[in-house]
Amino acid sequence: MKIWPKNVESAFSPGYKDLIRGFGVAADGTLYMEYRISSSSKKRQLAALIKEDSLVVYHTCRATQDGKPCWHLGALAYAAGVDVPVSIDIENTQVNPVKIQKDVTDEILDRPGDFELLEVGEVESSPEPVVELPEELEWLKRYRLPEKVFKKVLSFRESQLENLTDEQKRRIPQPGYVPSGSELICAVSSLVYGKDGGYWEAPLLIGPKGSGKSTMAETLAAVFLLPVTKIFGGIDLNSEALLGARTLVPTDDMDIITEAKLRSACRHAGVNAESIIQKIRGSQMKVGFEPGPLTRAVENGELVIIDEINMLVPEVTSLLHGLLDWQKTLQVPGYGTIYAPSTFRLVGCMNMGYSGTKVLNEAFQDRFRSVSVPHLSYSKLAELIRKETGTRESASEKLAMLFESLAKGVDNGDLSEKVLSVRALFRVAREELDGCGTLKSIAASVLTDGLDDTFEISQVSDTIESQLGGS
Repeated sequence: MKIWPKNVESAFSPGYKDLIRGFGVAADGTLYMEYRISSSSKKRQLAALIKEDSLVVYHTCRATQDGKPCWHLGALAYAAGVDVPVSIDIENTQVNPVKIQKDVTDEILDRPGDFELLEVGEVESSPEPVVELPEELEWLKRYRLPEKVFKKVLSFRESQLENLTDEQKRRIPQPGYVPSGSELICAVSSLVYGKDGGYWEAPLLIGPKGSGKSTMAETLAAVFLLPVTKIFGGIDLNSEALLGARTLVPTDDMDIITEAKLRSACRHAGVNAESIIQKIRGSQMKVGFEPGPLTRAVENGELVIIDEINMLVPEVTSLLHGLLDWQKTLQVPGYGTIYAPSTFRLVGCMNMGYSGTKVLNEAFQDRFRSVSVPHLSYSKLAELIRKETGTRESASEKLAMLFESLAKGVDNGDLSEKVLSVRALFRVAREELDGCGTLKSIAASVLTDGLDDTFEISQVSDTIESQLGGS
C-alpha cells in the first residue's frame, strides 16, 4: 500500500489533527500513535509503525480494510520523518496498549501527549534478545511470532531435522500464506502450548472460500517441519477408510510340520524340494492389518490436515476425540490403541454454510482452538499475485480489485462462493503472461467456464467487464 501526500495533509487538517492524542516511541524503536476514532466518540485506538528494511504499519480502520490509505497512515509517516509517497506493508490488526519510553508529541504537535492507552515510563525489563537465524530461515521472521513461541518452534524444528526420513521431507509443503492479522500467530501458538511446547491444541481454521485456509494449514506444516497427510471431509468417508482394516497379506512363513512332510515326500519321489517350497511360500497368505492414512500419520508423528471438517459424519468425528484431548490416543479396532508421538499435530479447516456442511457438535468444536481466517486485503492480495506469478503490478492490482468486487457480490447474496478462487486469479495472471489473450478475455474464460447458472455467468461477466474492460 502507498501513503500519499494527501494522506499527510488530511492528518494535519483541523478536522483530524484534533483527534490525534499523541505519539510515543517504545524501547524497540516502534512509533505509536494514539487517537480518537471520531470527534463524537471518546473511544481511542492505537496505530504503530516499525522502520526496518521496509516500513511496516500495524493498524486497522475501514479504509485500510478496503485496501486504501488513510489519514492515520499519513500522520504516522510524518511523525516518523518518512518522505511520501512511500510504499508500506500494512498489517490490518488491532494494536494493544504498550509502555513507551518517550513522548514525542511535542516535537510534532507542539504539545505533550494526552495518553490513555500508552503509558510513558522506563521499561521494567529489557526485551529478550532477538533469535539469530540462518539465512534459509529468514522467512520465519515475517510472521512476527512472539519470542517465546518462536523459541519453541525452533526447538521443535531442530528435533524434526534429526528424525525425518527423506520420504517425509518430500511431503513438507512450502510456506505460502500471507497473514491478514494475527491469525497465523494464534494457530502456531496453539500447536506449542505449555512451557516446552508439549501440550498442544488443534487449530480450527474457519473462513470463507478463497481466504487461504488450506494454504495456511500447509504453512503451519512448513513452520514446524511436519510431513502432511490430507483428509477431505464427506459423507462417504468412514472409519475404515481412515483407520484401515483387516486384510490378507503375503507371508513367507510355512508351518514347520508341513514343510518337514513336504521335504520327506520329495526325497521319496526323488524331486528337489527347494523350488516347490519357495513357490508355496510365495503364495502363502495370512490375515493382517493394513493401516489407513490417519493411523499411519498418527504412528509416524506427522501433521493431519482435515479439510471440510464440518462435512464429516459423527462416526468419524468421534474417532478424533481421543486425539484432541490430553491423552492424544487413537483407538483402532483390531489393531489396538495408538499413543501419538510428541510430534503429531492436527489442523481442521472449514467453510460456513456450504451445501452438505453441518454445525459441529459443541463438545467436538470445543476441543479446537478456533481461528478466523479472513480474505486478504486488496493490497496484500495484489502483492501475493505478483509474488506467485511474476505478473506486472498493474495486472495484479486489477485482479485483486476484481476479486474484491466478486467477494462483495457473494456477501450481498448475488453470487455463490464458487466464483471466489485465488488460484483462479493465479491462472489468469499466468496465462496472460504467456500471451494466451487479454486479461479480460482470460478472466472471463477462467471464472465463468465452470459455472452452470446463466444468471451467475452474466453477473460475473458484467463484473469482469467493469473491472477489466480496458485490459
